[in-house]
Amino acid sequence: MKANARHWTLQRLTSIPLALLFIYFIGQAQFITTKSREVFISWVKEPATSGALVLFIIFGFWHASFGIEEIITDYVPSPGKQKFFVFLSKLFFLVIGLACLYAVLTIKSRKY
Repeated sequence: MKANARHWTLQRLTSIPLALLFIYFIGQAQFITTKSREVFISWVKEPATSGALVLFIIFGFWHASFGIEEIITDYVPSPGKQKFFVFLSKLFFLVIGLACLYAVLTIKSRKY
């Protein structure tokens, strides 16, 4: 499979769980938009919610990484600069994604 076809396929495949998780989170809007910190934390600690958040973070940042990589390869003319910016964007998404996962797992593991 060519690299372009692989990226296209993976981007479409990562969008499927994102769409399903988006629907789940729309149904959970009352907890997301609550003004009570305690209600929000107890919602995040629920196994279904924390699992959904972890999946959303993983698939969301993976999907975004593919999208940005496509933009870079389409609009950055130099192959050397393409490699540099693709590396930089992957590093960015990895660091931010790990920070998000750390936040969810920290909330899940702490007693408030």
